[in-house]
Amino acid sequence: MLAALAFAPLAIARSQAAARSVNEVVDMLKEMQATLEKEQKADEDMYAELRGWCKENNDVKSVEVSDGQARIQELTGLAAEANASAQSLATEMSALATEVNDATAALDAARVLHANQVETFNGNEKSLYKDIEAVEAASTAISGGEPALMQIPEGRLKEVSAKLQDAVTRRAQRLDNTLSVRDHERLEAFFQDPAGFAKGLSLMQQAPIGGELAGMFEAMNDDFHADLKALQDEMAKEQGTYEELMASKKEEIKASEATKESKRQQRVEKRQSMMEMGFEIKSIEKAIGTSGDFLKLVEEKCGATDQEWTERTATRKEEIASVAKAIDILTTEAAKKSFGKTYTNFLQKEVADERFRRASQALERAAAVRGDRRLSQLAKAAEVKGMEKVLKAIDGMKVALKKEQQDEVEQRDFCIKSFNENKVKTEKMTDLKGQHNAKLDMLADKLKTTAAAVSVATGKIDAANKELEKAAKDHEDELADFKTTLSDQNTTKVMLNEALDSLKAFYVEKPKAKKSLLQKPSEDTVPEGFKDYQKSSSGNAVTQLLQQVILDTKAMEAETTRAMKSSEKQFAKLTDATSADIAALNGELESLAKVKASAQEAVVAQKADLKGTKKELADLALDEANLHETCDFVLKNFELRQTARNEEVEGLMKAKSYLRGASFLQLRR
Repeated sequence: MLAALAFAPLAIARSQAAARSVNEVVDMLKEMQATLEKEQKADEDMYAELRGWCKENNDVKSVEVSDGQARIQELTGLAAEANASAQSLATEMSALATEVNDATAALDAARVLHANQVETFNGNEKSLYKDIEAVEAASTAISGGEPALMQIPEGRLKEVSAKLQDAVTRRAQRLDNTLSVRDHERLEAFFQDPAGFAKGLSLMQQAPIGGELAGMFEAMNDDFHADLKALQDEMAKEQGTYEELMASKKEEIKASEATKESKRQQRVEKRQSMMEMGFEIKSIEKAIGTSGDFLKLVEEKCGATDQEWTERTATRKEEIASVAKAIDILTTEAAKKSFGKTYTNFLQKEVADERFRRASQALERAAAVRGDRRLSQLAKAAEVKGMEKVLKAIDGMKVALKKEQQDEVEQRDFCIKSFNENKVKTEKMTDLKGQHNAKLDMLADKLKTTAAAVSVATGKIDAANKELEKAAKDHEDELADFKTTLSDQNTTKVMLNEALDSLKAFYVEKPKAKKSLLQKPSEDTVPEGFKDYQKSSSGNAVTQLLQQVILDTKAMEAETTRAMKSSEKQFAKLTDATSADIAALNGELESLAKVKASAQEAVVAQKADLKGTKKELADLALDEANLHETCDFVLKNFELRQTARNEEVEGLMKAKSYLRGASFLQLRR
């Protein structure tokens, strides 16, 4: 390139001296000789500089390729480790999911078992209460002794006896250590005929037997109460164990869920790391390909430079020898006379041809720097085509290079803009992802609060139903007592009326007895007979007393009836109030169900939105990777490529200036 620049003013000087004398031409040749030697020195310096560039780029690109291959190998190993870790985490997550399912199943089984135990406990507790009630009823019946026992209606006595017998039968094994054989015999006699047993006690005047029964009933009552307390203590212990188990399992499930979530997050990070390493490997492979291509270009360029150096050195030596020989020839007198004008024309043609050759060389150098085949083709055209076609081709190349410069600037601007837009969108999607997660946490808290409220309302409903069931049972028993009492009162009233009618028939309605119509025998022959019959002086008083008792019995019957109706009204009020409470609680449950359904729908929607946001982030990450793949080389080498292309344009302009100089010489000729 320096030789071409140095030759330009010399060639112009030659063309101006073409019409001068041969001596001036000789001076020009001598000047050419000096210039060629100077160009030789410049070529030597250029060759040394090119060899340094070749070595430096060869070493640098070789290291880049080697380092890139080592990094790919390292990343491949790390990716394999990350993949193995991700698979291991997936296995651990599956195991944790199984643990959670097992723990949940254990919770469900514990709930079922506890419910069965509670049901069994309630049945046993109810049975004990019933047995205690039977013993207490029997104890109350005999608390007044045999006379009081005799006053109990036979139906009521049989009912008390039957309930007590059921209690003794159910607790037979428990009572074996409490009751003696004699006690069992007494009880058996009482069970078989309670009324007869009571009459027998009265006839035999065996007062101690009543005391024995009272003692047995008291001992039985104590045993039953002890069993009830033991049962309740055992149930309380079981309830505590159940609650501890539930708390433990829930904590275990919570811990497993937390560990599972941690493993999931780690797996996501591992997979993200694998994706990033994949992108980096692709980027390095592309860079290695680019460096490899440039390394080949360096090898080709440097090989061509060595060959060109050898050829240029030989050519220049030959040229210098030719110039020296020409000087020798032209310095003779004969040459001056013989070839004056002819030589001048020949010299002009030689200079023009030399300019074509110089332009071709300038284009060849530019083609070697850029690796552009179009420049190589143009360089050959400079040697064989017409002047105007070559100049036109150079102008076309210049326009194309300018267009490439502008396209590359637009590509750079596009890349910078795209990276900025991707960053803004990624930050926006990341913020949106955080909002989705926050809303999901809020909905989870809402569902948890709703579940707690449902549990409280359900518990209240269960408690209300149990209370209503107990109240219904108590009311049923109370009604049975009322009906028994009314039946007893009615029976008493009937019997009292029958007794009153009987007394009235004799004392009120029956006429007084008449005196005997038989003549009284003489006192000497017949003993004195019956005296006149006199009604009992207490008959009327007894009758009046019976009437008062009947009135009192009717009053008692009316009072019992009123009490029964009042009990029915109170039970109806309790039933209505409890039903209203349950209805309100059910309404609350329906509202909670709607809240829960709404929250669950919101969770589904938020999860769908979160999934879409994550997909957007993944797409943005992929877009960024594609941008790196498309833009990294452009952004990294922008200044270098712009400079190289400017140098290429400059080379074209220099070649064009050479060709224009050659055209001028042809026109002169």
